[in-house]
Amino acid sequence: MKIHVSPVSYNTPLREAQVKLMAHSCRKLQALWDDTHTAFGAEADWIERECVQAFFLTAEACGFVCKEWGVMESLSTRAVDWEGVPEKADLKWLRFFIHSMVVDEKSALAGEFASRMSSVTFELGKKRGYTDLAAALEAQLS
Repeated sequence: MKIHVSPVSYNTPLREAQVKLMAHSCRKLQALWDDTHTAFGAEADWIERECVQAFFLTAEACGFVCKEWGVMESLSTRAVDWEGVPEKADLKWLRFFIHSMVVDEKSALAGEFASRMSSVTFELGKKRGYTDLAAALEAQLS
């Protein structure tokens, strides 16, 4: 049996357990932020946290990082103006947003964006964005 190292296609359907695990990871990340955000001296301290890295891994393992997609245009500006999950967001939008967030952050960590203004994962913590994402993912299950 082969182990694939490349991301899945966005045409690959998600399973219920994958969506539940991604929502759980969002809630864990928000809880970490809520409990410890005052301890972060800089955004780099946040990104390096084990829970943030686990979030990235969960997104990849659960099929939220897709090989055909780039980064959502609204995230490519390096400034996050989070106003919550759009009212009409469906699972494809949620998947693309999480994909974009993970790909963008990993690119920034690799030094591909020297002019970066802000970490998406850091800003979402401030604005309780992970709670919004978790609720939106869970709503897709009903």
